[in-house]
Amino acid sequence: MQNIGKRIKDLRKQNDLTQEKLATLLGVTDKAVSKWECGATMPDLALIVPLARLQQVSTDTLLGMSPPENDPRKQYFDAEYFEYWKKDDHEADYLIAKQAVSEYPGDYRYLHWLGSVEYYIAFRHKDQKEFLAAMDKSIAHNLQVYENATDEDLRNDSLWTVICAYRYSDRIDEAKKYAMLYPEGSPTTRNDALEMCLKGEELLILRQENISDALANLLNKLEKHWRFESPALPRTRASVLASKAIIETVIPDGNYLYFSFWMQFIHEKLARIAIYDGDHALAVEELKKALQFAKERDRSVTGGKHPYTCPILDHYYYDYSDCRPLGSIETYFKDELRDDKTYDPLRHREDFKSLLG
Repeated sequence: MQNIGKRIKDLRKQNDLTQEKLATLLGVTDKAVSKWECGATMPDLALIVPLARLQQVSTDTLLGMSPPENDPRKQYFDAEYFEYWKKDDHEADYLIAKQAVSEYPGDYRYLHWLGSVEYYIAFRHKDQKEFLAAMDKSIAHNLQVYENATDEDLRNDSLWTVICAYRYSDRIDEAKKYAMLYPEGSPTTRNDALEMCLKGEELLILRQENISDALANLLNKLEKHWRFESPALPRTRASVLASKAIIETVIPDGNYLYFSFWMQFIHEKLARIAIYDGDHALAVEELKKALQFAKERDRSVTGGKHPYTCPILDHYYYDYSDCRPLGSIETYFKDELRDDKTYDPLRHREDFKSLLG
């Protein structure tokens, strides 16, 4: 009320009107105008348009609803919003966020801001009831954002805060429930969200699954540097050797399971590099290793769960239950050796011929 009252007063003075003159023109008492200007009351809704016309401004200007680019109040809140995560004085920030939500109730960024600050403040409460009350406020505000906002990043940020709030208030089942809503394709994955909710053996298994997924993702990225690139390029050689070294470091005992797939293709590429270098004996040795991994893949995909045995993945297994191989990987590999012209320089060698038997 004080904001509109001040605008009425400022506009009245700009137009060289007394309170009595303004009251007469609007058909109200000068006492009513005085109450508007000091913030005690607001003009009746029916007077807004006549009041704006009399003061020669738009109703938006009279009500303080300027476009965002011309709205200093919103510019102030935006600046505070983009910096709030850097602040230590959460109580002061809470008052600003609360005011921003009050003045701009449709801006879900501000509502997420308020919910985030409430989450931070909760940890300063030593009393459990006060702690839970603050967390519940944070959850309620962030759920409003998640359920109503259209910006996916904002929705995901709010959902993450909800998961954390339930997790740290020891409501694990609720945390899991919302963790399962977290999108798979986000930079922060659903499994990352679930890690917040699990303990003991269950948590250890999930962490090792995350390591396996991260390893596969890294290998996919590196593969783009070597799989179909020329053996002459230094980055081709560096990337394929890095892929091999990473797998052997994480799984030093050779029980590669799913990663046998990668080891087969890595040794095939190393064979092609050796052919390019003219080292045909090395090329055949690399192809022998690739063949062994092809056989290992055939054995693995017979179905069921196969446990990893290396220390980093010793609580994780690879599940082949849903695998539907189209045929023998060994046979497919040998057919490739017969048909691919890349291997023509090796065809006269007896050790190469023995690979095809």
